[in-house]
Amino acid sequence: MSTQMIFFLLLAFIAIAGAVLVLQLKKISHRIVSMFFTFFATAGLYFLLGAEFIGIIQIIVYAGAVTILFIFGMMMTEHRNVTFNHHPRKWHRILSFVGVGTLLGLMLYGISTLENLPSNEQYIGTAEDIGILLYGHYAIAIIGMGFLLTAALIGAIVIARKEAE
Repeated sequence: MSTQMIFFLLLAFIAIAGAVLVLQLKKISHRIVSMFFTFFATAGLYFLLGAEFIGIIQIIVYAGAVTILFIFGMMMTEHRNVTFNHHPRKWHRILSFVGVGTLLGLMLYGISTLENLPSNEQYIGTAEDIGILLYGHYAIAIIGMGFLLTAALIGAIVIARKEAE
C-alpha cells in the first residue's frame, strides 16, 4: 500500500468520522469542532488529488470562515434551550447502518480495484487562470454573490437581536 493511499484512508476516515460526529454529538460547540475537522480533512483530500488551489480555498472559506460564522451564530443566539433529542426507531437506525456499510464497502472495493495509470499530461489550470475566469467572465455573478452574503449576514444579525430582546 502506497503512502498516498495511507494518507487518503486516514483523511477519509477523519472526514467521515467528523461528519458522523456532527450528527451524533449533543452540544453545538462540539458539533462545530467536528465540522471543522471534516472541512480540514476534505482540504487534505484535495491536496492529495493535486488540486492545491481548491484545498487552500477549502481551508480559508470552509475551515476558517464558515466555522467562525457558526461560532458567531452560536454566541449571538440563545442555544442553551435547544435540544437535539430525536430518537429514531430501531429499524431506521439498523437500516441506516446497513445502507452506509454497503456504500462504504462498495466504495472501498472500487478504490482497491482502481488502477492508477501515470499520465505525462500536465494540468494547465492555475490560480491565475481560475481568477481570470471568475473575475473576467463571471464578475457580475461574484458581485451578486457578495451582496447576497452581506444581506444574509445582516438578516442573521437582525434575527439574533430580536431573539435577545
